[in-house]
Amino acid sequence: MVMRIKRYESEERELPKIIRQIKRDLGENAVVKTRRFKKGGMLGIGGKPMVEVFAGIDRDLEAEAKDLVTNPPHNTQALLDRLLPNASNGANGFRSGPSNGNELNPQPIIYQPPGMSPVISPSPSQTQTATSQSTNLTTEVQRLAREISEVRKSLEEGAYIRKAEDADDEPAPKYPRWLSHVREKLIENEVAEKVADDMLTETLQAADPEALTDFEATLAAFQKTISGIIEARGALKGKQAPRILALAGPTGVGKTTTLAKLAATANLLDGQKVGLISADTYRIAAIDQLKTFAGILDIPLKVVFSPAELREALKEYSGMERVFIDTAGRSPNNDERIEELRELVAAHEDLECHLVVSATTRPRDMKLICDRFRPAEFNRVIFTKIDETETLGPVLGLMYSEGLPASYLTNGQNVPDDIVLGDETDLTNLVLRRSLS
Repeated sequence: MVMRIKRYESEERELPKIIRQIKRDLGENAVVKTRRFKKGGMLGIGGKPMVEVFAGIDRDLEAEAKDLVTNPPHNTQALLDRLLPNASNGANGFRSGPSNGNELNPQPIIYQPPGMSPVISPSPSQTQTATSQSTNLTTEVQRLAREISEVRKSLEEGAYIRKAEDADDEPAPKYPRWLSHVREKLIENEVAEKVADDMLTETLQAADPEALTDFEATLAAFQKTISGIIEARGALKGKQAPRILALAGPTGVGKTTTLAKLAATANLLDGQKVGLISADTYRIAAIDQLKTFAGILDIPLKVVFSPAELREALKEYSGMERVFIDTAGRSPNNDERIEELRELVAAHEDLECHLVVSATTRPRDMKLICDRFRPAEFNRVIFTKIDETETLGPVLGLMYSEGLPASYLTNGQNVPDDIVLGDETDLTNLVLRRSLS
């Protein structure tokens, strides 16, 4: 957006006429600035009161250029009228002919580049030079008109060719109708397109295409195929559960609350002897939370500050059937803290580590968390906060693409109730159902 500026000079008593002239030349939206001075006389005495008026209006050159392409002028004069409006009385915007007493004398149109001060109007002595340059301007305008016409013709021809190519080369559908609908649902629920395509390809390879007659049949075939690929099992249930379990993950995903739910389930439902260990020495509230919980269940709690202290605590818990370890939340981008976690979980050969990830995490960040926490050698994932998201598409995508079994899903803050402990089929169906809703 640039501003087109015109200068007017006349006797002060003619100011109303100048304003009317500005409205005719530049329109009602023009902005004006006036300067009063005296002309003639001696030492400012006896001079004639005069007024100088600068009037300007914004000009959208980009819009005008687009308009020239879509609606090119039919001849050079028409183009000049479009490029230099209100300047038809003389070449390049200068008005010709002598001025009489009743006629206002507006000066040439002045172009003000963005960021520059207004240009001073040329004096009458410069008018001849400007007029001699107008021939070159006319030649340049004619050249631009020809180029605009050629560009428009090329664009029209290119659009016609592309339209014809699109009509000839339109690809056939990649999947059967109802399987394509499943793909749309997956992508709507934030499953990456590549992951969705890999799932559908495996479904096509495993299912009979003639059986995919409607959406329900297709969905059943898809769930059957994916259920055989992803693993979702309650690894902490019954005698198959690991004796020593540590939970690791980023800050704020609910590790401490999840640990309390698992410990309460083992103690209250399975009747096992349980011991708690807190290695979260960065957050005092986490230790206090576990102390309160341990007091309610009447189970022991130890606080450790190093891998050596963890080994000593595990020796003292040798008579416990289950031991749960709470670790500090760590940023996946903090290499030093990740190395501390690696050393901690390596303190005992029987220790098993599960990664805790919030279901509300973006798919890209889920992948980053998994990659950065690999040194902790986790072998399962616990997904928390499934009640705080509308879809489990990112959960399904991570389980499939990374080949990670899910041990549990948590869906609230209540201990020990808000945790999904179901068998493999229940967990898989829940993830698939919420990923396709």
